[in-house]
Amino acid sequence: LTPAQSGKPGMRAWQNSTNASFAAITTGVVGHSVSSRSKVMISMGRAEPARADVDFKDGPEGIRYADIKLGTGAEPFEGDVLKVNYQLDVDGKKVDFAKFFVFSGGSGEVIKGWDMAVMGSGDSMPPMKIGGSRRVLIPPALGYGAKGAGCSGSTGECRIPPDAVLEFTIELVGIKGM
Repeated sequence: LTPAQSGKPGMRAWQNSTNASFAAITTGVVGHSVSSRSKVMISMGRAEPARADVDFKDGPEGIRYADIKLGTGAEPFEGDVLKVNYQLDVDGKKVDFAKFFVFSGGSGEVIKGWDMAVMGSGDSMPPMKIGGSRRVLIPPALGYGAKGAGCSGSTGECRIPPDAVLEFTIELVGIKGM
């Protein structure tokens, strides 16, 4: 998906090292539907976990998160160029992933919930550290809301339907200059 195809000014089409995929976390590309069959649900404005085996904590603005592995390296600061690996699951199925995805933390290059998940947000969710992995459930209001993402103009189908909850697993691999 290129910026021209997305219809979103300023959207960046990021590619992994094999040029085989784009990073779905950039503005206008991902989400997760909430339906009666959905494994991730919204309750009182917050994402609810799809699996009981993960001990999710309440984060800011309805985000739920679980640190799978605590990092031991540096924490990111606003404006740092970050390198991450991630996977996005929708209804238990892998929808997108990238190795060595690069973005500027806290600058709005990615959806708000994803930025918050990596950068942290106040006392309710600490920032990730290099070497850490975090699973995050991002409610629609911090993702793509009612628009959905990856929608085809000709068929009206969306790669990821409207009113999306995003389930990401994120690993902070590095910070430029560190």
